Amino acid sequence: MGLMFRRKLDPDRGMLFVFPEEDEHVFWMRNTLIPLDMIFIDGRGRVAGVVSRAAPLGLEPRSAGRSRYVLEVAGGWAEERGVKAGDRVRFRNLVLPADP
Repeated sequence: MGLMFRRKLDPDRGMLFVFPEEDEHVFWMRNTLIPLDMIFIDGRGRVAGVVSRAAPLGLEPRSAGRSRYVLEVAGGWAEERGVKAGDRVRFRNLVLPADP
């Protein structure tokens, strides 16, 4: 369900999707009422790509390369912080499932 139907998203909030395998994960904005940034992160913790300010309510498939994690945050968040492909991501205080 992700962030569908939310009318606002605080700047320090988001949703992290954790997938069992690295692959090209595709998202769309169906029933999503606010613009979002989608940060695609590979299994080594590198930003594979960023979809910036995805328009609400769209059905256009969105991806930015192979990823294991996708972080959805408020539209403009990534640009404000200078997040770009190749950046390193570190997860803190987060318990991730072990690799199979």
